[in-house]
Amino acid sequence: MAGNTVRKYNYEPEEEARKSPRLVVDPQKVPYSAFEKILSVVGLLGAAALITLNISASVSATYAQRQLSEVKKSITKQKNATADLQQEIGELSSNTRLNKIAESQGLKLRESNIRTIR
Repeated sequence: MAGNTVRKYNYEPEEEARKSPRLVVDPQKVPYSAFEKILSVVGLLGAAALITLNISASVSATYAQRQLSEVKKSITKQKNATADLQQEIGELSSNTRLNKIAESQGLKLRESNIRTIR
């Protein structure tokens, strides 16, 4: 009697599958959403912009360093030229040279006429 009370359902899964096709998703290959795609593109563009800025700053720093080196080189040349001119002034204004020129012009040195001012 128990067997007679069970209802028999006529269930056909093939018909239901034809009505609405199932989307089978491989758990290893999940498709990207539009937000994820946009986010990755923005991230890549941002990274490219930062790399470009970094290279640009590096080139600018190298150029500034080269200019600084050239300025230092010209300063060193000017200091050397100034030192040479000061040495020449010292040689031309030495007492022995002035005494020789004075003697050649017929002048004599009188110690009583010399005053030392400090």
